[in-house]
Amino acid sequence: MSRPPLVSVLTPSFQQGSWLADNLRSVAGQTYANLEHIVMDGGSDDGTLEILRRASDPRLRWWSERDRGQSHALNKALSVSRGEIVGWLNSDDAYFSPSVIQDAVDLLRRRPEVSVVYGHAALVNADGLILQIIWAPPFSRRLLLLHDFILQPTVFIRREALGADMADETYDFAMDYELWLRLSAKARFARLDRLVAIDRHHEMRKSTRMLGALDKDLVRLRERYGIHSGRAANAARQVWKIANRLIGATLVRRASHERLAFDGHVDGRLALLRRQIGARRGSMPMNRRGSSEEGAFVGSRELRIADSNDDQLVAEPTKDPIREAPPKDRKREERSPTQE
Repeated sequence: MSRPPLVSVLTPSFQQGSWLADNLRSVAGQTYANLEHIVMDGGSDDGTLEILRRASDPRLRWWSERDRGQSHALNKALSVSRGEIVGWLNSDDAYFSPSVIQDAVDLLRRRPEVSVVYGHAALVNADGLILQIIWAPPFSRRLLLLHDFILQPTVFIRREALGADMADETYDFAMDYELWLRLSAKARFARLDRLVAIDRHHEMRKSTRMLGALDKDLVRLRERYGIHSGRAANAARQVWKIANRLIGATLVRRASHERLAFDGHVDGRLALLRRQIGARRGSMPMNRRGSSEEGAFVGSRELRIADSNDDQLVAEPTKDPIREAPPKDRKREERSPTQE
């Protein structure tokens, strides 16, 4: 039997110390052993470095230094990684259960013609409460041009399908959507029909702070890839949103019983089902205090009509706070295992 392929999990990080431990734990606890975890931090001063220094997984390598933003950090992580398969797990996200990497690798080994694997996700708040299931359909490029249905933390990509860089650094918000559109023109995608990762719902995520940047990126994606816009496209996204919620309800039982790789919980299957079917995302609690993002931002007119202040329907954006340059005297710090 051939040697299991090395999987590189890439984590761009900046000021996400509140959730980084969950991220590290979810990777370290995977049943798939042949992996490396690369964390590329942008010079955080919120306790992130202390968390990284305390991490005991010898497969973890990390650096902390100034960068030009999330995409730059991701590309730097790719450049020092060695895996044949690459995963992208932002610092506030985590894998859902301990067997997800094994399942992704198994699918890629069974289907050598496939270059990109993705799956379902769970929306989880700052306290680890599972709020909603985000169902992913079988791949359709036609649907991808209408709506970004691929959740970034659920994705695994063969390195050979990527170029020297993973993310286009000229995009401030929709760099994940741009990557799927670019890859789908030449690579085959396949869905892994299971919950793969979590999407963290919290006040610092880009979707509550940078809708102006999203608008600019979407204009560029329309010009470059021909993603759909206009009244008819918005109506189609509304139909998609309803279907996504209803089909996602079929995964509630699975989410309630599966062993978790992160520090999370369900407040009852019925409560989860009620949120899945009847609650707007903007009204879902971000933490124990019950605060929500509703009314916290004002997007473009088109986006607000499209999503009714609920799910992001044009693009499910990658989340990372707006990066600020650390003090000029901040020194570069890195840690790598003693044995490669």
